[in-house]
Order: sequence, then C-alpha cells, then structure tokens
Amino acid sequence: MPAFVSSAGAASSVACSKLVALPIAKTGGKLKSTLSSCTPATLKAGATSLTAVNKGQQAGTLTETLTWVGGNGTTVAIVKYAGAKGGAGKCPKGDGRVTITGTIKSSTGAAAKIIKAKEALSASVCAVTTGPNQGASSLEPGTKFLL
Repeated sequence: MPAFVSSAGAASSVACSKLVALPIAKTGGKLKSTLSSCTPATLKAGATSLTAVNKGQQAGTLTETLTWVGGNGTTVAIVKYAGAKGGAGKCPKGDGRVTITGTIKSSTGAAAKIIKAKEALSASVCAVTTGPNQGASSLEPGTKFLL
C-alpha cells in the first residue's frame, strides 16, 4: 500500500486530486461532496458524502461518512474545518480558503483494507462562504485531499 505525504509530513493511505461540493441551498442545507481521481486504484472512482452543516458557520467539527463508489465500503471521519491562515492562497478571488483536518473513525469493505481507524486526513479547500452558492467548493489548486 503506497503512502502519500502531506505538507505536514504525515503519511496518508489515499490521495484524491478532485473535490466538488455543491451549494448547500441546492442540497437541502447539507453539504454534498464528491471526491474523485483517487489513489490507490481500488478507490480511484472516489466517494460521495452528504453531511449536515450549519449555514454560515465558518469553523467547526462534524462527522462525515464517505461512501466509496463501486461498492468499496464506507469511511467515517471526524472532520474539523476552519478558515485557513495566510489568506486566500491559490483560491479564486472571492472564495475563502478552508483548512480541513481530522481523524478516521472507521472504514468498511475494501476501504477498510486501505484506510485505518485513527489515520489523519487533511485538505485545503476553496469555498464560497456567502450568497446563494455558499458551500460550493473544490480543492485549492495544486493540493490533494489526503486520508
């Protein structure tokens, strides 16, 4: 199993190079996210999640369940998010840069053979923080979602 190294130096089991989250107004007040272009190959097709969020909350902790495409199981993570220090980074003008960190709680199916409990996760996300598209987000250019 390959290990990927985040900027913080922690090893990760999975790296996804694409994240798309829809505006929460279009998903009943929940954050609907899709990860894709993942490695290793078993999880390449990615995962989806639908997570309850508090509209307008700029920082917090939530429990997120990722459902891996192709019947590859699920991964439950405790996710912390907050505005990133150091400004917008490479995010488009008007987006907020959000730092995501957390810990894997559990995995099932094929994902359980790859992603273990207590592993760290991290990402740097560009997100629309106000207006009708609030919650729409993607990875900061040049970064990956690591878990």
